[in-house]
Amino acid sequence: MRENVHAQGNRRRAAIALALAVLLTLGVIIGAKFFQDDQARNPVMLSSPEMPADDSPKCAELLDRLPDRVDGLVRAELADPAPKGAAVWRNTADERVTLRCGAPVPVQYTELSATEDIDGVTWVRVNDTTEGSELSTWFAVGRTPVVAVTADASRADAIGDLSEAMLPDGEIGDAPAPNPVPLTDLEAPQADGRCSAVLAALPKTIGERERVEDADLPEGSVVWADEAGSVISLRCGLAEPAGYEGTEQQLTQINDIVWFSEPSLSSGDVGTWYAMGRERYVAVHLPVGEASAVLPQMSNIISANLENVSPSEE
Repeated sequence: MRENVHAQGNRRRAAIALALAVLLTLGVIIGAKFFQDDQARNPVMLSSPEMPADDSPKCAELLDRLPDRVDGLVRAELADPAPKGAAVWRNTADERVTLRCGAPVPVQYTELSATEDIDGVTWVRVNDTTEGSELSTWFAVGRTPVVAVTADASRADAIGDLSEAMLPDGEIGDAPAPNPVPLTDLEAPQADGRCSAVLAALPKTIGERERVEDADLPEGSVVWADEAGSVISLRCGLAEPAGYEGTEQQLTQINDIVWFSEPSLSSGDVGTWYAMGRERYVAVHLPVGEASAVLPQMSNIISANLENVSPSEE
C-alpha cells in the first residue's frame, strides 16, 4: 500500500514537472514572438514616388481600415518623412508587403489582362521581370484611387487578407478603363503587303506567351499573351517614331537591326523598340527584362523579310 502511494506521488510530481516544462517552453516561444513582433514594428523608411491620388480622403480612410497583420507579417510604423497613402507589413527577416494607395493605372493593364475578384475587389497581377526578382505587384483596378500591393510572389495570401479590409469595388466606384493593347492605338500608314511576310514569319509562342488569334487587332499587329494577360506586341508599318531625331543615345544594334528605344512609349518595367533602317518601321513592346531574349529573334525575322534602306548599313 505504501509503495502504491509512493508510486502515485512520483507520477504526480513527474506530471507537474512536465506541465511546468511545457508552460516554460510556451512562455519562451510567446515571449520570443512578442519580441520579434515588437522589433518588426520599428519605423521603416519608404521611398516617396509620385502618386496621382495618394493624398485623397479615400486613401486616408483605407489606411485606417487596414489590418494589423497580413499573411503573418505585422504592420510597421513608417519613418519620417512618411509617404502618403502607404503602409508596410514585415517580419524581423525584413520580408515585406507594401501597400500604396493612389497609384497610377499600370501600363500592363490592358483589354487582354486577366483579373481576379477577391471579396469584391478586382485585382490584376504584374510580375517583376527583372532577372532574379521574385516580386509581384497586385493592382486593385476596379476602383479609384487604384491600390498597389507589392510583395514576394509567394505571399499571394496577403491579397486575400487585404481584400477583406478593403470595401468592395462597388462601394468605391470609378473603375479606370483598361489601356489599349500596346501599339494598337498608333497610326500605321504602311501596314501593307510588305508587312505580311514579317507577320507570317513570327512564331506562335514567345516564352510562356501564346500568339493571340481571336483578338480584334488593327492591320500589321501581332500580340502574344500569357495566362495572366501579360503581353508582347508587335506592329509593322508604323510612322517614324516621334522621339527619333538622329539621336544615338537610344540606339542599339542587335544582329543586323538597329533598334531605337522610344522613350515616350516606355514606362518603368516595359519598353518599346523600333527597328530602324528597313523599308517598313516595326515596333516591339515588351517587358524590359525580356528584351535581351526577344529582340535578337525579332531582328532575324525582320532582316530576312524587309529590305535594308539605310545606306550606312548596306
